[in-house]
Order: sequence, then structure tokens, then C-alpha cells
Amino acid sequence: MIFKNSVLLAIFSMLSVLLGIVRDRLLSTHVGVGPILDIYNASFRLPDFLYAMSLAFVTAGTVVPFLTVENKAGDVIDSRHRLSSISLFFAGVASLVGLLIAITIPLYAHIIVPGFTSEQTIIFISVTRLLMIQPILLGITSLISCFAQMRNHFVLYGIAPLGYSLGIIGGIIYLYPIYGVHGLIYGVIIGAFISLFIQLYSLRGTKMLEVLPYFSFKHIKELFRLSFPRTGVNILTQLRNIFFTAFATTLGPGALSSYLFAQRITDAVTQIIQQSITTASLPVLSKEFVENRISEYRRVVKQYIIILGAIGFFASITIYSLRDLFITILYGNTPAHDLIAFFLVGFLIALPLQMMIGYYSISLYSAKDTKSVFYSNFISTVVAVFACYSTQQMGNVSLVYGVIAMTVSNFVVISLLYTKKRLL
Repeated sequence: MIFKNSVLLAIFSMLSVLLGIVRDRLLSTHVGVGPILDIYNASFRLPDFLYAMSLAFVTAGTVVPFLTVENKAGDVIDSRHRLSSISLFFAGVASLVGLLIAITIPLYAHIIVPGFTSEQTIIFISVTRLLMIQPILLGITSLISCFAQMRNHFVLYGIAPLGYSLGIIGGIIYLYPIYGVHGLIYGVIIGAFISLFIQLYSLRGTKMLEVLPYFSFKHIKELFRLSFPRTGVNILTQLRNIFFTAFATTLGPGALSSYLFAQRITDAVTQIIQQSITTASLPVLSKEFVENRISEYRRVVKQYIIILGAIGFFASITIYSLRDLFITILYGNTPAHDLIAFFLVGFLIALPLQMMIGYYSISLYSAKDTKSVFYSNFISTVVAVFACYSTQQMGNVSLVYGVIAMTVSNFVVISLLYTKKRLL
């Protein structure tokens, strides 16, 4: 079951990555690595932070185990009421927080993008406000996809991100020449709506309207107990991203975009392989753990951690050998070629460990242990900040040190915590 669904998801992930390649190539050639693209990339930091704050309520790692509940007879109970409660709670809270961020962002924008000029900061505030609707749309889409994953329906889950990418591509081609950087944001929002409409189709036959608008604080409290450390992990991850964004803006124009372009190359590997395997594994691991088949649970986890580590190692070697070719194909003959290649080395060193960290995390989540993942992410975040600031005088290399130090410390801590629990 895991292998079959992993292959299916990997195919859709490959299509998503291909569209991502088209998107990044268009950004590189139509917009160019420079101040405008830096504004566009930085504008995602606060919406991503809002998404992270609520990600425990919309991500499969928490929601699927929450929805997979058995009654005393050992049968999985109807989860539609739980899904309705979570959806209403998420939509309400995310909307209020998004509005608050949009109102108050002028007070702290200079902290998020300290290297921007006054003109860049004003545009950054404007596009960030516009983009605050995106995490709400993606959050609802993610919730619906969790319900579909629980039922082992992965096709629309794989198709939905393609609609998101197509919207962004349309924004680059058709809206950017008319509206500038705001046109890029319009494309993102259109893509989020397309993704939501695609995922809504997965609810066909579930008679979900029969239970809407059901709401129970009992379900919210239950999810809070399970997800609070997961929320902390997501917030830490986004705070870390905000830190890297702020740090990169101090390194000069184009440094932030070059850093993110390099990151997306290794992200493609994790998206196609790691995320496909972890997504397909989650329902299986959750069921094995709930039904107390621990030996089978341990066997699956150990097997896929080794596989992912080996794949990550060979992928790093291959990409490093062909890095100039990859960068040219993906981003064209950009003046930022050497800087992208420089940052890419750091991500490639971290890639094998990052692949294994992902499966450690999802296996712990399936066992309803979110605290261990939180501890490892907290320690690695502190290490990343220390590594960057302690080497800041070295310029761009400080970002590379931060990425490597963060990944190594995260892997060491999460593997030790996992072994200590004797799940491996």
C-alpha cells in the first residue's frame, strides 16, 4: 500500500516540480534576480507564518491521526463531524489573525526586511497584505486533503498543487507585465482558489453538507492536546525562515532570491521522493500504531529511513556534479549563477539528513508524539541563529553554515529522541 501510493504521489510531485521549474525559470527571466523578486519572495514570510500557526489544524501529520479514531468495537468512527469542527475553527481564527497582521505590519516590516530600501519596504507591506488570503485558502484545501488521505484517496491530493502552480505561472506571464509585483501576487491567489476547487471534488459522495456547519469545542480541545507541540514546530520553522529571509536581505540585492532558488533545487527532491513516501506512510503507520502492531511499525520506519538517506546521498552527489547544468536549465544565463551554485552546495550537504529527518518526524507524529519533533526543531533553530551570527562577518557563507548546522543538529537530536523512545 505504501509503495503503490508513494509511486502515485511521486508522479504528481514530478509534475508539480516540472511546473515549479517553469515558474522559477519565468521568474528568473521575466522578473530577474534583483530587488523586485526579493520583494516577491519576502512577501511570503508572514502569510507562511500564519499558515504555520494553524498548520497543526490543517496538516496530515496531525489531522489524519486525529480523524482516525476507533470506537469500543474497534471500528473507525465517522470523522465528518470532526472535520467540520476543525474547518470552521481554522477559517475563523486564520481570518482574524490575518486581518491583525495586515493592520499592524507597518510597525515591524523593517525587522522582517532590514536590508530593504524605504521604497521596497512600502511595496513589501502592500503585497504582503494582499497575500494574507492565501494561507486561509491553502489551509482549507489542506484540511479537505487530510480527509481524502484518511480514505486513501490520493489522486486529487496530487492534482490540487498543479492548479496552484498554474495560477502562479499565469500571473507571471499575463499579470506581471500589467500590474508589476502585485500581478505576481494576483497569480498566487488565483492559484490558491484553483487548488481549493480541485480538492473540494474529493468530498463527492461523503454527504459532507449533512454535517455542516457542525461545531464542537470538544473536538478542538482534543486536537489542541495532540497538536500543540506540532504548532510549535511549525511556528519555529517559519520563524527560522523569517530569520533567514531577514539575514539574507542584509547581504545585498539578489542574495535572498539566489538563496531561495538554490533551496528549491533540493526541495524538488524532497517533494518528489520524501513527501510522497511520508504522505503515503502516514495512514499506514497511524493504523499500525493504533492497532498496537508495533513490530511492523518499527520495521516500516527503519526500512524507509534507510532508503531515504541513501536516495538523498546519491541525489546530492548527482546534483553537485551537474550543478552548473541544472542552474542554467532552471534559471537561464542569470548573473546570479555563481551565487546560486554557492548556496546550493550547503543544501546538498544537508539533503541526505533532511530526507531522514522528514520520515523520523512523520513516524513520531503517527505515534502521536509531537513533543520530540518540537524539541529537535527548537534546538536546531537556536543552533542555526548562532551559526549565522557567529560567522556573519564572512558574508554569504554564513547562510550556508546556518543551513548545515541547523540540519545536522536537527538530525542528531531527533534520532536520539526516537531511539530513546525505543520505537526504532
